[in-house]
Amino acid sequence: MKNMNKKPTLRQAFTLIEMLIVISIIGLLAALTLGISSSVMRNSEIRQTENALKVLSMAMQEWELEMGRSVTFKGVLDETDFGMYDIDMSGGSIGYPGFGGQGVENDIMAQEMKVRNVTLVDVLSDVESSKNVLAKIETDLLSKDTSGMFVIDPWGNPLGIVFPGKYFADVFPSGNMFAQDSSGDLTVRDDVEDGLGSCINQRPYFVSAGPDGLWGYRFQAGDGPISSDPASMALWNATLDNIYSYKPYIVEGAR
Repeated sequence: MKNMNKKPTLRQAFTLIEMLIVISIIGLLAALTLGISSSVMRNSEIRQTENALKVLSMAMQEWELEMGRSVTFKGVLDETDFGMYDIDMSGGSIGYPGFGGQGVENDIMAQEMKVRNVTLVDVLSDVESSKNVLAKIETDLLSKDTSGMFVIDPWGNPLGIVFPGKYFADVFPSGNMFAQDSSGDLTVRDDVEDGLGSCINQRPYFVSAGPDGLWGYRFQAGDGPISSDPASMALWNATLDNIYSYKPYIVEGAR
């Protein structure tokens, strides 16, 4: 016969150490989940940017096929140049690299890229075939303000376009060691190419400032602060997450 007076055994509660261990494990799992989610999101945004750069390149190629010529770009402001160009510049914010250069401030580079972006989108939209290609860009990467329509990256910054400069012999017949582009295309390197990378075979490229929103600067001409200077290194580091439609040429000392 069972003993009816036997009391049930009570399970001991968690000790403080056990509770801390459980909380730590939960926190670790949450951190891992958040880290994986952030990584997946970042990779998705990078792919989205690469696709937008690809579509812009295809749209420009379609425009050039339709028009039978390349898109023309005025480049650095030249008051003696009265030619007609598809893409003009913003009015003097970008020049040629010179001795003691400090690079280009991020706000100025972003504004220059936006101006080029707005103008190019307007040019491409005037031709039906290139307009149709441009329509393949995801709608959340299209932005519009009083200046016009332009393409942005997933981090909200305008995509940029880098054009090759004019022929070196035409701009600096007497020579200029800082502006001469060593990529081999016989053109002049302006501040944008000097900072972000040179076009190859005179072929423009598209670029995003990347997740950090900073364009950075490479000082290809070797005209900037010494490499050990913290400000110079910060500008160089800021270029590392830039995303390109193709990998531009960068001189050995600035890589």
